[in-house]
Amino acid sequence: MRIALAVIGIALATLTAAAEPPKDAKPVDVVLDGLKSTAPGEWRAEKPANLLRAYQFKVPRAVSDKDDGEVYVLTTVHGTPAENIARLKELFVLPTSLPKEKAVREWDIKNSKATLTCVDIQGTYYVESKPIDTAVKEVRPDYRMIAAVWMSKDAAFSIRMVGPKKTVEAHAKQFEEWLRSFK
Repeated sequence: MRIALAVIGIALATLTAAAEPPKDAKPVDVVLDGLKSTAPGEWRAEKPANLLRAYQFKVPRAVSDKDDGEVYVLTTVHGTPAENIARLKELFVLPTSLPKEKAVREWDIKNSKATLTCVDIQGTYYVESKPIDTAVKEVRPDYRMIAAVWMSKDAAFSIRMVGPKKTVEAHAKQFEEWLRSFK
């Protein structure tokens, strides 16, 4: 009996420890085009999923969501900001319950080197396994993406936060502040 209780205690301690963020996690400085911004502390740096990503973070889910969100920076951007934003919009089917003006918002952010053309879009997300994939691999309803296309004379990046709508909503202000803080 004591051994069974000990095993259960160890298992519970292990599960609890795995659910907590690491105490020794250090802030990650993201450097783009020679400008630096420190990623928010709640974002957990991950190994990029593919070679096209320079940085990748897990964003903690909102209480009611089953999935975490993610932030990633793509290093391969082709075309104009408008063309890139149009491609991002194609990844979503807008909700019929919202007017288009509420489902999609666009704006610009400027820093000392670049203009970031931003879009905030929500609806049903068509997931592609790889950025070059044209086949939709999965459909995720009630998702949201906030993305910025960074264009300067020296560099181009696509910076995206995507996840369940409530999760992205919980981190939207923090994401935009992070984009604005590149110095």
